[in-house]
Amino acid sequence: MFGIHEQPQLSPERKILPIEKYGVKVMSIGFLLPDQDTAMIWRGPMVHSAIQNFLRDVEWGELDYLVIDLPPGTGDAHLTITQSIPLSGAIIVTTPQDVALVDARKAVTMFRKTNTPILGIVENMSYFIAPDTGKRYDLFRHGGGRKTAEMLGVPFFRGDPN
Repeated sequence: MFGIHEQPQLSPERKILPIEKYGVKVMSIGFLLPDQDTAMIWRGPMVHSAIQNFLRDVEWGELDYLVIDLPPGTGDAHLTITQSIPLSGAIIVTTPQDVALVDARKAVTMFRKTNTPILGIVENMSYFIAPDTGKRYDLFRHGGGRKTAEMLGVPFFRGDPN
């Protein structure tokens, strides 16, 4: 998403230096792979170790926010994060399909059980506007994120100007 293709360097203290683009410090396990087609086939302990390394061994410097992008669901990565550092909150990103909304509800439940505040739900990829006609197309339906947020009593973040 950031168009980063280089690998991070090491500081003199042997810490990983995040790559900075658009004023954002970015670190990804993908930066350490030989190519973008390499699959990460890791069990829980390896995921846990990688997350710990990113929290401990990356020279983040002073930050206003540390945003951690996790895969959908409620797996080892999520539990490692909630058990490793104090979190200000979680933002749940979903698409409006039923299967994605099930994952979003499970994520809210998991974060609540780990006493992580839910900052809100965002509905992504619900529509696109054709650049040639300006016509809106609901690709995967629309409104499931809002309904889920209302049902769970959490804020819904609007990206939709309508």
